[in-house]
Amino acid sequence: MIKNLRNTYENITVQLENSEFIECRFINCTLMYSGLGPVSMQGCSFNKVNWVFTGPAQNTLQFMRAIYQGAGEGGKQLIEKTFENIRKP
Repeated sequence: MIKNLRNTYENITVQLENSEFIECRFINCTLMYSGLGPVSMQGCSFNKVNWVFTGPAQNTLQFMRAIYQGAGEGGKQLIEKTFENIRKP
């Protein structure tokens, strides 16, 4: 993974795959994630950023939406439980 330490990214598109961001600042950026590699973010700040999910990451979000909206109460519970697990430290 590429290590980015205390960098400032401003007015650009940042591809997040295979990168570690430590105490970086993102200002007026588009942050793009396609799900093709790991990402780590620690102690970063975000000001006026736009998050974009493409490729497999976008497909995963669309699949989760389909489960939530089309698989009845069990589908809703599955997605809600997934978000509960994400919120845990």
